Amino acid sequence: MSGSSARRRGRAPRAVPRPAALAERAVRAKEQAALLPWRRLLIGLSVLLALFGVGIALYVDERQTRQHVFAAGASDAADRIEVSAALQRVDPTMRRATVQLRVVARGKYADKDGVPVRDVTLHTNAPGQERLTFRTTNVAWLKDIDLALFEGTPSDYPYDRYDARLAVSARAGAETVPVALLFRDQNAHFAVEPRATDGDGAAAVLEGTARRSRSTFILAWFMIGSMWAVGLAVAVACWLVVGQRRGLVWGALGWAAASLFALVGLRDAAPGSPPNGCLLDYAAFYWAEALIALSLVRLVFHGIRLEHHSGGPVEPAPAAPPPPPGAGTRGERARVRVRAGRRR
Repeated sequence: MSGSSARRRGRAPRAVPRPAALAERAVRAKEQAALLPWRRLLIGLSVLLALFGVGIALYVDERQTRQHVFAAGASDAADRIEVSAALQRVDPTMRRATVQLRVVARGKYADKDGVPVRDVTLHTNAPGQERLTFRTTNVAWLKDIDLALFEGTPSDYPYDRYDARLAVSARAGAETVPVALLFRDQNAHFAVEPRATDGDGAAAVLEGTARRSRSTFILAWFMIGSMWAVGLAVAVACWLVVGQRRGLVWGALGWAAASLFALVGLRDAAPGSPPNGCLLDYAAFYWAEALIALSLVRLVFHGIRLEHHSGGPVEPAPAAPPPPPGAGTRGERARVRVRAGRRR
């Protein structure tokens, strides 16, 4: 008698599950299978709620940042002229930033309603708008000025940034008065980091760096990822069609052609209207368009060649029949033999 057979005979017999235990086990399996979809649904809802919460938190943070007022100049003086500067637009192509100025008088320079008692003249560093006069008879004390942008280039989109400088001094009649400059960023595409600098004592000077806002930055990177995903998806699908030696698959051709032109529309929808040849194009757009165009041409010529030689449309190859019972890989057959030996 061999050692293996002796060990098999000396081994204690395995307990056979009772019918009641088998039934209970089957009931538990059905209960778990019934609970599994609900668990997945709850997990999916939890993930969606978490993403929604993160989005709302990011919006609130960016909104609070834009509502923050940065003060420069004689903001502590009781008698002063307040100039509220709201950034309305940043145009990198024209190299200018549009700022709306609003004048409010404080102290002895204002009446009981806050209206200046004398005509106010603002001196700014805006080209062509160095002298702005606000008369007491004006209904609206608002004026727009254009500031020059320094440094930066639009081709660095979405990493481009620009420097700007705003200097304001005020006169009430013939008297030079203290001026306080209150800056607020109201442009949706750019975020400005202002900083006060030392003026000559009679002027309020503010410098700042404008860079793409968080929402613009997130959307630009989402577009980069989407372009690569669509381009690679079309390339892989065309590779499978060619590898399976199919003919002209019109559905695949239409999808690839639609993707080729859809990415152009997606590129044109980039926030801030970046110029052609920016970092976004070289990072994703050009490569995705090249992948889709080459895959589409390869798919068309492959289908034409096959259908020309076959004399008509090429039908897809039939699916392989399922393997017979007991067939499988070498490892599966070995595991089956081991289980059969244990039963004996």
